[in-house]
Amino acid sequence: MSQKTDNQMLYKWDTIGHKKQLQQLEKEIAENNISHAYLFSGPKDVGIFRIARMFANILQCPNDLCHTCQDCKLIQSGSHPDMIVMTDNGETIKIDDVRDLIHKTNLTSYGKHRIILIENIERMPIEAQNSFLKTLEEPAGKTIFILTSNKINQVLPTIKSRVRRYSFYSVEDGVLKKYLQEKFGDNSDLDEIIQISQGRPGLAINLIKSPTILTEQRSIYNQIEFFLKKNNLSQKFMFVETLDQEPEQLELFFDAFSRYLRKLVYEYLSSDNHALKSRFTLEDIANLFESLEKTRYLIERNTNKKLALENFFLLTER
Repeated sequence: MSQKTDNQMLYKWDTIGHKKQLQQLEKEIAENNISHAYLFSGPKDVGIFRIARMFANILQCPNDLCHTCQDCKLIQSGSHPDMIVMTDNGETIKIDDVRDLIHKTNLTSYGKHRIILIENIERMPIEAQNSFLKTLEEPAGKTIFILTSNKINQVLPTIKSRVRRYSFYSVEDGVLKKYLQEKFGDNSDLDEIIQISQGRPGLAINLIKSPTILTEQRSIYNQIEFFLKKNNLSQKFMFVETLDQEPEQLELFFDAFSRYLRKLVYEYLSSDNHALKSRFTLEDIANLFESLEKTRYLIERNTNKKLALENFFLLTER
């Protein structure tokens, strides 16, 4: 067993935060209290899949993640016969993919157990989730499922009830800022990056490494602020045209709009901004938050993107 470090962790998880969850996982490993199925859920870019993969690697190595045995070498090369990893490639997990996965779980494992690691299980449509459920309930042989999700509300309750669940959360701003300063040094944009990333280390690191993305985020944020202040529907719809033609901008848009709404809440509660309060109530802002997430959900479910965005912007008219 690895020696504990000063922060009482047995393993080097190579992630930020989540100490309580990681200590509980380490306790299960130490006590050999391993479930046949896990579901790790939480926001995007907080390190969930990294933790899930590390957990799988620890379970698969017979020598406590020694990094030198044959199992570890096969894991590192991505060719371990008892590790099936389905990363999120942006596509739906189809029913045929699930059937193929079920077939593989019925094969005899080479070692002590087979591990199935699926990133963002919500990529399975309901039909596929139902098909997967039977295997999850009664896995063949020595199979361990490790599932992750960034949208837990899209996972069937029957799946959630049959796994050992771990919830992960955004990292505190102070913890994230300290980590980024130690890793990247001083950065004049750091406070803005912390604000944009909303406690998501993966996004914060991406913004530091790719200044172009930070510039695009600022541009979209400024456009949103301008549109809502001017309340010009034709300009909003022109912006929708841009988002429709440049899908890579869509995630930046949702993040920027969410950031803008949080700013409105802060201003509403901390100042006497009469112009703001004459246009929006707190309930209005909460409804926009809800509508924004609903729009994101509909687009992810292949609803007409342009129509969904236009309907959302209609709700911003004041």
